[in-house]
Amino acid sequence: MRKTEIQGCLYILAGATLWGFSSTVAKALFNIGISPFQLVSIRLPLASAMLLATLLLYDRRRVVVAMKDLPYFILFGTLGVVGNQLTFYFTISKIQVGPAVLIQYVAVIWITLFAILFQQEPFSRSTLTAMAFAVLGCYFVVGGYRTDLLRLNRIGILYGLLSSFFVAFYALYGEKGLKRYDAWTLILYGFALGGIFCWAAFPPLEIFRASYPLKIWGAFLYIAIFATLIPFGLYFKGIDRLRATRASIIGTWEPVMSCITAYFILGEVLEPLQILGGLAVIAAVIVLQLSKEKRRIPTPFEIREAP
Repeated sequence: MRKTEIQGCLYILAGATLWGFSSTVAKALFNIGISPFQLVSIRLPLASAMLLATLLLYDRRRVVVAMKDLPYFILFGTLGVVGNQLTFYFTISKIQVGPAVLIQYVAVIWITLFAILFQQEPFSRSTLTAMAFAVLGCYFVVGGYRTDLLRLNRIGILYGLLSSFFVAFYALYGEKGLKRYDAWTLILYGFALGGIFCWAAFPPLEIFRASYPLKIWGAFLYIAIFATLIPFGLYFKGIDRLRATRASIIGTWEPVMSCITAYFILGEVLEPLQILGGLAVIAAVIVLQLSKEKRRIPTPFEIREAP
């Protein structure tokens, strides 16, 4: 492996580590009473404001978009960004962090089906096997083998599956925008317009009246910076040095990191069958990514909406 490829791997691993840890930080906030609505309403405006300031300082060209594309960005920001984040955070608030992150990987199945149905992607035996492994793996991850655990997690599982649909939409619809604009531009307007939508739908007055201590605002700031700007930057640096498929495979380190940090910080423990299911999901993702090596279609990990 060349030096640049090794650097790319390290960039992707660092970004995935930050994304994985941020899920645990979000869960900790939910455990003390912060709602997913509140977290999204804070994260999006904070992240977009910091990104806007950064781009105005270093590359103003990425801030400029055509007015005719505004409807695209509005749909991308409201349905893609807000829909994805809200459903993902609701999933985390209802079930363990590791399973919540892994359920999102079902998005690879929806994207693969879209490619087969609408982009003439060949349907091979390996694709069918990988999809079956992904479904079976998710069944074990969410505790489907235990009726009591499945009943306890029912709402969280439904939100997780809904989140995987939004991730697939985010990736597929985001690919359309990437044909005209830089990824940073897409993220800037997606987050900014999503934040405006959140503030219109869920006014943030309650947040500012709550008089949260500095450590809570520190957690908010952490999620805005270390779950958004820095890991995005690391991921794009990695993409510059690696093929997108390989970068996506390395990105499967994220759920592993989520499980590790949730164990040490929150005391969340996965049962052996849940771990086995998680490994099956990751294996399925890797097989599906490798099958797309020659003919590119988007994945949830290339147009990343970090949780």
